[in-house]
Amino acid sequence: MNKLLFLCFALFMSNVFADEIYNSDVGEDISSIYWLNKNQDGAIVYAKHHGFVQLRNFIDTSILTSDQVENSKFNTDLAEQLLLMLPVSKKWLVVYFNKDQMSYNGQTYLVNPNTIKEMIKINKYRINKGDSISNQLLKKAKKSFGLP
Repeated sequence: MNKLLFLCFALFMSNVFADEIYNSDVGEDISSIYWLNKNQDGAIVYAKHHGFVQLRNFIDTSILTSDQVENSKFNTDLAEQLLLMLPVSKKWLVVYFNKDQMSYNGQTYLVNPNTIKEMIKINKYRINKGDSISNQLLKKAKKSFGLP
């Protein structure tokens, strides 16, 4: 009887968490992050360098440890948008953030505004340096992951 009860509990718990897309393993599976530019059609690509690790850790820490905002109406139109590419699973995830919040999968999280300022500063530096990819390359990358 105990074994049957344990089996039922295990199956129930696996079904409860089956819809959770982001967990501690997802951060390690992210191979690149596309920071979409609001003022132009391109993006800044972050992949396997210091800026990438910093940005990925920021996202990972924010989603996994920050407090959620209940009943929040997060405005994605005015927010920064990141596409997190996971080639092994052939998936992408979308994260939005503004001055003190991050939105992922319909949930809003409180985030340290100083950390967000630091991320935006790094991204602006890369834009000013001319590291943006063109809209054509962005479309090609999106298409490879099934994005419109």
